[in-house]
Amino acid sequence: MTVARVSLFAALTLAFTGCSSSVDPTMYAKFQAAQDRFEQANNPTQFLQAAATYQEIIDAGVVSGAVLYNQGNAFMRAGERGRAIACYRQAKRHRPRDPYLDANLRYALGEKSSARTKPIIEYILFWSEWISYHGKFQASLVCAFVTFCVSVASLFVKPQLLRRIATVALAATIAFVISAGYDWYRFSHVKHGVVIIEEVVARKGDSESYQPAFTKPLDEGTEFQVLDQRNGWTHLRLGGEQDGWVPSKAVTVY
Repeated sequence: MTVARVSLFAALTLAFTGCSSSVDPTMYAKFQAAQDRFEQANNPTQFLQAAATYQEIIDAGVVSGAVLYNQGNAFMRAGERGRAIACYRQAKRHRPRDPYLDANLRYALGEKSSARTKPIIEYILFWSEWISYHGKFQASLVCAFVTFCVSVASLFVKPQLLRRIATVALAATIAFVISAGYDWYRFSHVKHGVVIIEEVVARKGDSESYQPAFTKPLDEGTEFQVLDQRNGWTHLRLGGEQDGWVPSKAVTVY
């Protein structure tokens, strides 16, 4: 996506999404500063400065797929592939059908892109990748409202059509509620992480004195589920129920 289109999309996103309904002038100024830094950057340090400015917007409570996407691009240009993957993953919660985001995420993952397996429930809830995290909650409310209105109308008018509409609306409500609940579980309840250094040895406990947990070190871009964090160490789980401990400074968690 061109810089101009990303800028326009992100400005509109800041205006109409996130935690507030209007643009905070301070946040808009920070966004412009981040854009300017990104466009003018020509070395990793300057791209990291742009990423840090995007982070200030996120820390202020602006939940925006566009900002996360741009931050991921800044990290990628800075050579921080692991951090870029974390940003792209979070951006997909808000922009699930963005082809540019999908392409950048696949590029950042490299060979790991095809190695990732989805749990069975994601095949059952096949529409989960079509609608954003917040969109599913909104769709649940709309379908529930339609179900209620049609059901009330059917008390006074008895055509079979109203009953069928109510049944379909109820089924859609249940489907969206289940999908939204699953999203809440995997995005808000479960923590995720990515290795952000070239390689790190995962150990069987939260200390360098423990034996390695795996036969090979984990390389940058390895994704995992966070089980625990303590004493400067992160307990992680890979696919296949494999778990180990790594220094927290070697990973980013979201």
